[in-house]
Amino acid sequence: MKINYNELDKSIEIKDGLKSHYFIMKMLMILTILNAILNLYDVKKNELGFMEIIWFILGIISLIILYFFIVKKSTLEKIPIEKIKRLNEKSIFGRKRFSIELNDGKKRDLTEMKSQAEFNELRKLFSEIGILN
Repeated sequence: MKINYNELDKSIEIKDGLKSHYFIMKMLMILTILNAILNLYDVKKNELGFMEIIWFILGIISLIILYFFIVKKSTLEKIPIEKIKRLNEKSIFGRKRFSIELNDGKKRDLTEMKSQAEFNELRKLFSEIGILN
């Protein structure tokens, strides 16, 4: 993962391929929703069975995940400094996850950052720029 500070633009540049990963995830959620709609299309003619309930649950879960990806996550590769609120560190099941919280309420995940040393380096860069940690 490469995180650079561009002094000319006053922005952080992140190169980690997250945009393509999220695009694939969004497409998979859309395909699952379409598949659920097609499988539930003629429920009025047939009875509501086990498979229809499963497809309904899958469609609702995919819709929630798609909403989460569109509204709560960001894939910006060039983030202006004024958009950054703070740097976050969260521990889930003993594994640390790092993200950048933006002013509009979205989060930019730093998926390629694996070690605490990399995070401390980024924290040092953010404190030099003047962003809260």
